Amino acid sequence: MALFAKKRKLNYGIYGFIFVLPFFVVFLIFQLYPILYSIILSFTNYQGFMDVKDATFTFSQYTDLIVNPRFLQSIVNTFIIWMINFVPQVVVSFLFAALFTSVNLKMKGAGVFKIVYYLPNIVTAASVAVLFKNLFNYPDGIIDKLFKAMGVFSDPTYNIVRDAWGTRILISFIQFWRYFGYTLLILAAAMMGINPTYYEAATIDGASKVKSFFSITLPLLRPIVLYTLITSLVGGLQMFEIPYLICDGGPMMAGGRWATETISVYIYHMAFEGGYTNDYALASAASVYLFLIVLVFSFITFKFFGDQAFGLEKKEKQPKKSKEKEDV
Repeated sequence: MALFAKKRKLNYGIYGFIFVLPFFVVFLIFQLYPILYSIILSFTNYQGFMDVKDATFTFSQYTDLIVNPRFLQSIVNTFIIWMINFVPQVVVSFLFAALFTSVNLKMKGAGVFKIVYYLPNIVTAASVAVLFKNLFNYPDGIIDKLFKAMGVFSDPTYNIVRDAWGTRILISFIQFWRYFGYTLLILAAAMMGINPTYYEAATIDGASKVKSFFSITLPLLRPIVLYTLITSLVGGLQMFEIPYLICDGGPMMAGGRWATETISVYIYHMAFEGGYTNDYALASAASVYLFLIVLVFSFITFKFFGDQAFGLEKKEKQPKKSKEKEDV
């Protein structure tokens, strides 16, 4: 009987490998292979539809990008749009999560509000971009007409999609609108998991609600805040659909610089919108730089939060006992 039980256990293990095998097959074909192939192309002069065998090894793509004003501008644009979006998103999400989970407030219909706020995250980015572009489109956009009637846009010929900062703010607002509900649900779930006895003890000690938030809620939410920051950082640096579909990375600024061309949009322009001279090598090198930027800033974020973000506080090293005491 023991032999048969052992054999049955082995079969279950085989079934587990079979279930996870499709993931690894898809990952190897559609993720790992393109990543490695892009890294290889970044060290060549491969362009257009030339044969890969005719490509030669070169490191010039990396040196050219470092001094390329358009690429450097795309990095600046990416961080500007990300900061305008992320900071209000976290602040407002914290506020709403505190309201929805407050024991004293007992807000009615909190679940309905959470669902409503999360719905934009379900809609595809392409649909959202087309929607907002039509709403703010000059001169037929509904919101464009409303803002001009209210005096928000004083110039009757003003087009927000043709204004550098106006387009950046619009894209940041779309990003905020799409991911605010997701961040809210994550923070609200984390707050509901905090033991209420901490707040009871703080109330007995005379601590105010603000003091309790900064002394209890915020420290206990550090792992969740770290998770939100990392996921937002990675997603923000890879932002593509919204700026591309709103205005294709434009409008153009002084000196031929693009106002909303993010790093991902720049990579797309270099690889697929160069006619018959598509610079796949330059786009691949930019992709490697994007990977390094994400890696560096993720490392800095983890380093800034430290081990305490995961509850892994460093224990002080205790002095070793002397051999004499051990003998005693």
